[in-house]
Amino acid sequence: MTGLIYAVGIAIALFIMYTLVEFVWDRAPHGALADAFTPADAAGNVSGLRKTLSPLYKPVQKYAPPALLRKIHADLYWAQMGGKWLGWNPVQFIALQIAAVTATLVVGMVLYGDLVFTSIATLLAWNLPGILVGGPARRARRNFMSQLPEFIQLVAAQMAANVSMDQAIRRVSKAPSIVGEWMRMVIQQSQGRDLIEQIQREGQESLMPELIGMGVQLGFIRRGTALQELMGQLATSIAAEYIGQAEGRAEKLGSELVVPMVLFYFVPFLITILVVIGYPVIVGLFGGL
Repeated sequence: MTGLIYAVGIAIALFIMYTLVEFVWDRAPHGALADAFTPADAAGNVSGLRKTLSPLYKPVQKYAPPALLRKIHADLYWAQMGGKWLGWNPVQFIALQIAAVTATLVVGMVLYGDLVFTSIATLLAWNLPGILVGGPARRARRNFMSQLPEFIQLVAAQMAANVSMDQAIRRVSKAPSIVGEWMRMVIQQSQGRDLIEQIQREGQESLMPELIGMGVQLGFIRRGTALQELMGQLATSIAAEYIGQAEGRAEKLGSELVVPMVLFYFVPFLITILVVIGYPVIVGLFGGL
């Protein structure tokens, strides 16, 4: 019974936190990507939950590990491309995790006074924001990679009509897709700069190896000849890499599903069989229970 109470309490706390973060606080308009990485000390430019967390920004900025900040930066970058966590930066995100852990510790010890429950709830409170940002980030990355080969092929088709690479990219970026949205953002940021160099810089910001490689290859392609053929080869290589990653995920999925299948399918199935078949046998042998 105690374990059930713990489970219900944790589930309610996680549901409330998810609802507040996802639907109540800081719902910026879709597409507001320009302020995605505002400085952590710019507390006057934010409101709601992020303004409440502002006292934590400077300590987090000073003591947070750079590797953790880079990972969160990449996840937030792609989650924001998917329309989630708009306006958040890594420092604000870690401050949210610290605030969630602190609130869980206080509530857990005051209401329950149990160290085991509080430890489990604290661990979940730290990881829940990462789960909420990781899911949209993965979906945005996969959608981007699935659409990128077609985008490159369309650019190559435009270049076949004696259109420059920069102009072809600008034309194709008008398409309603996540790649088009990303490229429009890059074009807007490249005002007065070289477009390919801006693509390379934005690839570094995204921390996606495929995008970084594409930016480097575009730089080499623009300096060479037979541009259309080289662009076609680039699209083919990106598509092959995406297919290889998808096949790898499919192969790993089978082994990852073994434990859930055993716990949620095989064990209940075995118990059902034992009850249906075993109980009449026991009744016949021992005359009932």
